[in-house]
Amino acid sequence: MAVISRGQITIVDLNDGKSINLYLGSSKPTTQIFNKENSSYTPNWVTAPHLVILPEVYVTGVETNQVARLKGSPTWKINGSTTLSTYGATASTTAPYALTIKSNMSSVSQMQIECEVVYVDPDTTAETKAKTSITYTKTENAGQLICAVSFAPMGTVFKNGIATSLKAHCDMWRGSTIDNTNVNYTWQKLGNGTWTTITAANAEGVTGFTTNEITIPELAVLNFESFKCIIKDTDSASGTYNTSVSDVISFADMSDPYQVEITAPQGTTLTSGLTSTTLTTNCWQNGALLSDTFFTGATCTWRKFNKLGVQDSAWGTSGVKAGRSITVTKAEISVAATFTVEISK
Repeated sequence: MAVISRGQITIVDLNDGKSINLYLGSSKPTTQIFNKENSSYTPNWVTAPHLVILPEVYVTGVETNQVARLKGSPTWKINGSTTLSTYGATASTTAPYALTIKSNMSSVSQMQIECEVVYVDPDTTAETKAKTSITYTKTENAGQLICAVSFAPMGTVFKNGIATSLKAHCDMWRGSTIDNTNVNYTWQKLGNGTWTTITAANAEGVTGFTTNEITIPELAVLNFESFKCIIKDTDSASGTYNTSVSDVISFADMSDPYQVEITAPQGTTLTSGLTSTTLTTNCWQNGALLSDTFFTGATCTWRKFNKLGVQDSAWGTSGVKAGRSITVTKAEISVAATFTVEISK
């Protein structure tokens, strides 16, 4: 089971400010290959379809892209400059505010594209700034050299349950063509600073990890996760036999987070007349209270902390109790205590 949300009785607030997330969607991979043999670029941004970058704005409590709520056009910079024409780029002044690039990276080896927007809350008219960036890198290939290039055909962001899974695709390029003959694919996931090879034992629902394309379920991405594809040339007749190349791609979960609410109908102050109180877990998402069926198959784990914030390891079983509801008695409280709950599914 994976932990999907946490809460505690002392900090419940369902009126928190909205969270603004800005993301840049790219119509092309973030690596461009330049083949010195024939002076070609792959992908070639000069010919249609060109490179198109779209800002996407996601707000807590709203399922759809809120780019139309921006105040004016985004501010774009390429390698720190607002002179976009230097890089063959033009920016649309109407939603969805596409940045289109029609020139290849002939004079630079890398392009960092920054986008800054101002979101206007429709209810309060409050203005919030958001800023993000995306980087494109040019790789020079002499023709016989190989490199790995990854991309996400369905995008790299989970957005409010719109897609339950996304894909990561990676190919080995030899010169300006894909070489998928006699190659071996290995996928790894970054966790705690260490790359771990994905196997059937630790896949977390990820499939296709021995091919050039994996399918990643939403539950395998907690906030932000990176995946690496390692491709090994196994063709004994090749000049790059037994050589491995790799590329990294990252995914973000920008779905509305679950909000935990702990209710205490009898109150949170125990007196001589009130010797116990029942704490019950509810869960909200996207501004709506989830039904009781949400808790089917879920585990609610409770912990108690004393007035000094120290966990009571003797409470319950090894310091924890399970269940959607628990009853707290006066004998369990010394001046004050805080109870936390963790929901796993």
